[in-house]
Amino acid sequence: MKKNNSNGQQRNVTTLICSLILTLPFLFTQCDMANEQEISTEASPNTESASYSPSTSTTCADCDHVVNNYVTDGTQLNIQPGDIICLDASVDYNRLVFRNIVGTRNNPVIIRNCGGIAKIYSDASFGLKFENSKDFKLIGDGTDDQYGIRVTTEKGFYVTMERFTTDVEMARIEVAGSTPEGKGDRAGFAGIGVKTSPYQDCELFTDHTRQAWVMRDISIHDNYIHDTGGEGIYMGHGFYTGRKESKCPAITYSHSIRGVKIYNNLIENVGYDGIQIKNANQNVRVYNNVIRNYGTKNHSAHNEGLFIGEGTTGKFYNNLVDTGTGNGCQIQGIGNLDIYNNIFYNSGEHGIYASHGKYVKRLKEGYFNIMNNSVINSQKYGFVFYNNDGGPKRFVNNLVANAGTLTKNGAELEASNNVFTNDVPNLSIYGLVKSVEDILGLGSVVDAGADLSSFGILDDIYGRGRPDGGAFDIGAQEGY
Repeated sequence: MKKNNSNGQQRNVTTLICSLILTLPFLFTQCDMANEQEISTEASPNTESASYSPSTSTTCADCDHVVNNYVTDGTQLNIQPGDIICLDASVDYNRLVFRNIVGTRNNPVIIRNCGGIAKIYSDASFGLKFENSKDFKLIGDGTDDQYGIRVTTEKGFYVTMERFTTDVEMARIEVAGSTPEGKGDRAGFAGIGVKTSPYQDCELFTDHTRQAWVMRDISIHDNYIHDTGGEGIYMGHGFYTGRKESKCPAITYSHSIRGVKIYNNLIENVGYDGIQIKNANQNVRVYNNVIRNYGTKNHSAHNEGLFIGEGTTGKFYNNLVDTGTGNGCQIQGIGNLDIYNNIFYNSGEHGIYASHGKYVKRLKEGYFNIMNNSVINSQKYGFVFYNNDGGPKRFVNNLVANAGTLTKNGAELEASNNVFTNDVPNLSIYGLVKSVEDILGLGSVVDAGADLSSFGILDDIYGRGRPDGGAFDIGAQEGY
């Protein structure tokens, strides 16, 4: 029997969310009320959260360039690798364009705030746009405030990386919608957009191998995205099998995205998907994110918490997806997907939904490893996997509880060591942090899982080592 943690049994939803996001370099106000000793025992250090510079309290005199025009063109201004470009907190910026900002991998251009929190408020078609730029960092670390750059727009993307922009790190930005829950005519579109659309070079993107141009090394972390009219994060154009764009004479194909890290972001109250990622087909990791109250507009096919779209592979783990109108996780990826240690709570439709249709293309040998997840309180099916194309489909060590209907399969699954139950009344996020013995009865999920260490699952959503006892526990959490 696992050790009883009486403190853990008393936690409420605020403390749970704080525990999940503790690897972020911030704790919002509610978290300050949590018991410090309790939190410190739940979180594991995340070395990647320190991949940007600490706060520098930058003054504008410390900068090589201070933005004072609508367009900042690196070629015209002779911006060099290592230069620091600053957004001045004393200036009321409208929409801004950065063009031809080019650093090097070892000496990137830094774009940060100076003199306090820099604010952009646009009533036009976007907030902050990057074009033809490479090897730079957009980081709001020029102040002791957690988010040194705040972007709001009433139309279009809040922050967008387009027209062959690549090799970007973005952190400590607040994407702040101006209308509650992203509703209304002034809510803008997606918070962070990352893609070059095929119609921006129709001839180049006729290459069906997607080798003509590849976006690489995109890191989006430690940001706060809220109240946007569209998605929180919108990555990739989609349409893996190609399509005819209205502005292009022939069929075009979206570019590949290789090298993606999306982590430690807080995304809430967004009109469409929390995180939508497409065409990311190599070295992809999405982890330690909190997505809450997604799909507020309840537009079908645009209201998922975590959308793993066409052309996508990678690892998706340690995420909390809490309450929304659509599926907790929708899977349209090509395979070679590892989805583990996630909590999908209170989904308005299905908990985990592997869909089918004309946009779903799977690699012949591409695997789907769906392991050690907790699916709680989904209104429709807890778990769905349609069609049997693609490679092996492993569904192991998952907890599916209090779904409207527990499961629907259209595929042949390698399924084992899962718990499906509707016998737990009023199971909530509070219940998730109680001892599993209290939730489902001793033996239901404790030490009842298969050993998945060969699949690289060595810890749980909190970073606690697996197994903590005789065997793996079932679900996203281990050890109570």
